[in-house]
Amino acid sequence: MKSGIFLTFLLCFWALVVRAEVSFNADVHAFAEAENSALAREQAMIQANRDAFLKVASRLTTKNNVAELDKLTDDQIAHFIKEVSVTSEKNTAKTYDADLKVTINGALLKQYMQENSMLELVAVPAEILIVPVFSDTLYPDKVLWEDGNVWKTAWLDKGLIKSGQFDFKIIPDIAANTNFLSADKALNADSEIYDKLVQINGIKNIFVVNAVRAGRNNLALVITSLPDKSEKRLMINDNNGQTFDKAIAETVGYVTMIMQQRYIDTNPGTGSITAVFRFQKLKDWVNMEKKLKSVPQINNVRVAAIGNGQVKVVFDFSGSEAALRSSMENAGIFIQSDNGNYILR
Repeated sequence: MKSGIFLTFLLCFWALVVRAEVSFNADVHAFAEAENSALAREQAMIQANRDAFLKVASRLTTKNNVAELDKLTDDQIAHFIKEVSVTSEKNTAKTYDADLKVTINGALLKQYMQENSMLELVAVPAEILIVPVFSDTLYPDKVLWEDGNVWKTAWLDKGLIKSGQFDFKIIPDIAANTNFLSADKALNADSEIYDKLVQINGIKNIFVVNAVRAGRNNLALVITSLPDKSEKRLMINDNNGQTFDKAIAETVGYVTMIMQQRYIDTNPGTGSITAVFRFQKLKDWVNMEKKLKSVPQINNVRVAAIGNGQVKVVFDFSGSEAALRSSMENAGIFIQSDNGNYILR
């Protein structure tokens, strides 16, 4: 029965920032007071590592997942710290006060978050086109558009399928598709067929999913990504009569993983903004600088010039400018454009 509901696959909600590569650097402030300066420094560094780790993690996941990561022990978090450099520091007999730049081991962090289903997409939904081909070991014919394609029917009966930010579409039964694409052509699709599918359907992410029934409750799946033709083979078995449902879930989970890893590996770059902040007291700028460094998308804050009651500041950020503005507003920072110049307030 067509349900019209979203299928949710919790183990496959991996993601990343699509329009820019996430920076794994974080500027943090470290301060602690203890019995002596050495102990104060140790305590400040431990807290700074945690602050940097959570700040970087928040660029990749939700607040709830960040709260879960905050439950890690100090020793566990230390494994993720790649490098710590001191921007400025001062101490007394019992205090340690410093500005630090902490670099997180990005590969290790992503691996940990993937294994614990914590990565979340920060992207507009992407469409995925599924081409479901079906055959039975008892019969020689492979079907795509024909009435005997119970595999395609199972997909259509699910209604709208959504995994994370990915929307799954079943290739539509329209003349432009049916006139040129057969089951055999789909299974042996070359770059020319891929280009034509993209032109007709307007979707670049295409997967041919061949299901072969091998016994009453068994399906052999071959998931092929176009145009590179990379394959994944799975054997699905379900004695409760839900073989097709299980096969669809496995397919969506695998395709989601592939798509998200593809975005992680191929989207480069960070943005940079130069802005002016006007102040009456230098303390106002100190407070603004701390707020800027607390914004998850902001990777680095640099003072280009200061004097006459204003600061010219440059900061690098990950993700889109719209997402940056939203995060800044959450931190109580507003940025305006004045004749092409950015003003912070």
